[in-house]
Amino acid sequence: MAAVLFVLQLLCTFPGELISDSREQLQQALTHQYTDWHPPVMALVWSWLIGLGTGVGGLLALHQLLHWLGIGLIADGCHRTGRRSQAWLVLAAGAFPLFLFYDRMIVKDVGMASAFIAGTGMVAWFVVQERRVPGWVMALSGLCLLYGVLIRTNAVFAIGPLLLLYFVRSRWPGLAKVIAWSCVTAVMAVPLSNWVNHGLIGAKSEYSVQSLQLFDLMGIAVDSGDERVMGDKPPPMSEIRSCYTSYWWDTVSPWGSCPQLRLALGYTTDIDTTDPASIARTARLWRAAVLSHPAAYLSHRLQYFNSSLYFIVPAYHFRYSKSALLAPYGTQLITQRDIRLDYLKSNFLCWPVMWLYLGGCALALLAACTTASSALSIARLLLISGWLFAAAYFLVGVATDFRYYYWSIMATQIGIILASREIGAGLRSRWAGRLVLAGLALIVLAGYVARIADVRFV
Repeated sequence: MAAVLFVLQLLCTFPGELISDSREQLQQALTHQYTDWHPPVMALVWSWLIGLGTGVGGLLALHQLLHWLGIGLIADGCHRTGRRSQAWLVLAAGAFPLFLFYDRMIVKDVGMASAFIAGTGMVAWFVVQERRVPGWVMALSGLCLLYGVLIRTNAVFAIGPLLLLYFVRSRWPGLAKVIAWSCVTAVMAVPLSNWVNHGLIGAKSEYSVQSLQLFDLMGIAVDSGDERVMGDKPPPMSEIRSCYTSYWWDTVSPWGSCPQLRLALGYTTDIDTTDPASIARTARLWRAAVLSHPAAYLSHRLQYFNSSLYFIVPAYHFRYSKSALLAPYGTQLITQRDIRLDYLKSNFLCWPVMWLYLGGCALALLAACTTASSALSIARLLLISGWLFAAAYFLVGVATDFRYYYWSIMATQIGIILASREIGAGLRSRWAGRLVLAGLALIVLAGYVARIADVRFV
């Protein structure tokens, strides 16, 4: 059935849809000139596939194949161990509408999640059956996980729990140890990723971290009222306020709506700002601003995180951003029909905040679980991986889109399904079930009230 769904999906979506990021990576794949603004490994693999004669859609086919391979293996493993209802639920989760929507695009978020679920599924198929994992399977799984961690910079926050799949069976090391291991793994993965991207692939560095630093500097300046955090000769506060928004970050990028602010900060309108002095200056300003105005920094990051989670926001909250994409040439592109449709297209089942909450509740319910089956260990590791990846956006996120939480939603769904028996037992407790349902109802109610009332954080 997974194979059938893969073929049907590929037939309906091939050769795939290219967004602006995809087109830039395709250009790199064709010219073999790689940069690290977008994942070099994705462009490299794309170039290999094109060289094999697959055309532009080869990478779409690879990502969808990995997606259904992982989903199919996990479902089949459950089926072989008598968990037939869970098997069909896993298969249904693979066809979750949000995944089907983004799977038609050739984007790094889909590539990361597809690689992670394939690498997980290869090992999980053996683990749930209490069978030894062959070396060649571990090698293939490791290759998938490596591709996944290289395809997104912040994937390092998700990889730690998945690596424990090779070592953990029925023995559960505990939540604290898994999180500590994940932090160590993330720290080690960053230099490894840089070495692969620049040393092996030879990608040119474009210092994308400056986007985060500039975004944070603007937010700190607005929330603290201190424009001096922007430098010795800062732009007027009125200009900073007119460009800053927690709903969109690209206002000071080379393609953003505030090129004058970018120039005032000492940058050119070219993306290739590689002047070492400018890079070091931005990093110093960022560190000083965070240390001197920690409350403003946290407030700014919380406003962004709320936006990225689609929680307390107005309907179609992108319309309140200050992006150049919103109203080019002074024309308003968003209609009342778009706003009304947003209630349907961006319903609560798609809100990342809901899946972050459900993942946290599932982990809390499983903490009291005395059993330690292999399926439960896999579920816990998936839940932690998805939760850490989502939570990390509080510190490193710069933009808002559902696709950024693709892996977190997938990992949470599969994890809850694999541990559904244990979670169900926990929910039968007198207070646990009521508290979980009350929290879920509160999130949904607060989200829709904010949309109806047009509540917004600038």
